[in-house]
Amino acid sequence: MATWIRNIKSIQVFNAVSEIRNVTRAAQFLNTSQSSVSYHIKKLETDLGYSLFRRTKQGLELTQEGTVLAGHVEQGLSTIQTGLERVANQAGSVRVALLPMFSSRWLSSRLGRLMEEHPDIQLSIHNHNNSFAHMPNPASFADLGIQWGRGNWAAFEVQRLWPEDLAVVCSPEYLEKNPIREPADLRHCTLLHVDDRRMWQEWLSMNKVPAPVPQSQMMLEDRHFQLSSTINGLGVSLFASWLVREELESGVLVNPFGRNFGTSFAYHLILPKGNAASRPVRQFRDWMLQVRGDEEKPQSENS
Repeated sequence: MATWIRNIKSIQVFNAVSEIRNVTRAAQFLNTSQSSVSYHIKKLETDLGYSLFRRTKQGLELTQEGTVLAGHVEQGLSTIQTGLERVANQAGSVRVALLPMFSSRWLSSRLGRLMEEHPDIQLSIHNHNNSFAHMPNPASFADLGIQWGRGNWAAFEVQRLWPEDLAVVCSPEYLEKNPIREPADLRHCTLLHVDDRRMWQEWLSMNKVPAPVPQSQMMLEDRHFQLSSTINGLGVSLFASWLVREELESGVLVNPFGRNFGTSFAYHLILPKGNAASRPVRQFRDWMLQVRGDEEKPQSENS
């Protein structure tokens, strides 16, 4: 019998840090805290009696011992992952990387149809904060996933689900305190973001509004948090218009311009390149694209 590896979690953390070379980003990738990552690296170094990383101006670098260990760890975890995938594929399992708001507002109501058409498929849902396309080894996280962006991810097979339009939204109370009558008025508002500032940069540019520096802005963790923050009057948000249809109809959010705006951003179905898709993965992909074709696009406000 093989020797029991007591610190397998530390091994997994070490593997992530050795690939990313940054403790903070490794913690985000692992969906854990920075202190937890530091703890596991220190624990592994203490158990082995060697330093595995050195800090430089460019970031973390592997020591000689760390380089040796990284090679074996990568090979070992890859072998384990291959075994897990073979078992999962035999069982008809599909690992899907999903954005929580997309899941709750579009996919969940359609899963019954999937189960009727493919009763043998077993879905394994892995939530992410729009990070799937940027992971060092996305195939170890999921077989395919939903990603918001412009679709320019060279390491993936990419299918845009539908063209989007964006709604500028805020709470009625926020609008009362911060009148918005034309695009330039947003220069004096707090702009709420998720992921990065590209959506607002595109919107401001398309509407010929020079962004003031500095401008009050707030970066939020995910779309659900952004939605609740917008409803609670913290600022102005851009959303795919169909995502906030219910809030606009109920009046908890308002669209100060009364219309929507075009965008280069959209939801995409993406599959990591380099790995042959199993039959269940192909079935799920084809089902998603079929549903997309049947519906063309989610109904949106003012559509």
